[in-house]
Amino acid sequence: MQSLNEPEAWLKTHLPEVAADLNAGASETELGDFSTTLGVNLPDDFLQLYAWHNGQEEHANSGPWYGLTFLPLDRVKRECDMWREVLADSSPESLISLASCMKSTPPGFVRRQYADEQWIPFAHDWAGNYLGVDLNPDEYGTYGQVINFGRDEERKIAISPSISAFIDWMLSELNAGNFNIKGESDGGRSFNTLRPEKYHFLDSLAVLFPQL
Repeated sequence: MQSLNEPEAWLKTHLPEVAADLNAGASETELGDFSTTLGVNLPDDFLQLYAWHNGQEEHANSGPWYGLTFLPLDRVKRECDMWREVLADSSPESLISLASCMKSTPPGFVRRQYADEQWIPFAHDWAGNYLGVDLNPDEYGTYGQVINFGRDEERKIAISPSISAFIDWMLSELNAGNFNIKGESDGGRSFNTLRPEKYHFLDSLAVLFPQL
């Protein structure tokens, strides 16, 4: 992973309101307690990400991940608990039916499931959709790969093999000028890709990573 000082410097220059919204980093004790509570073995770069900043205060209109909000650990836990309840309350028949609509890009990287207890989000869109790490990849996937998932995400995309690779990819895009920051009617500013010119990062991902 490139130094996390680099994305922070970019935010301070281009989106200072988002940089100011970032929380202090989580302590080693907080990270250990979080991993134990969730019952998962989190990748080192996930822990490094949260040692950098424990998400954001959620006062800014935008977030650092092409507009998606950076979830603090307590919100990550709440989202994981909610999805685990959904899975527990769903019948096997309904889960099989939902799974039949799911796709993976590339094929065989992400399990064709509606939800998984080991998909751990770190960013969301406030509408039940996420970026997260996949701790239960399919045959060709990588433990800790960054994927999209959630209520509206039928096609799961293996975006990067790790959070480190995802941040490096995003920095390369930003440094190449692939960003679109616009003032909005509510007084805030939106942050999206310029290529493609979309208004939601998950819509951009669908174009950047076409179905094979």
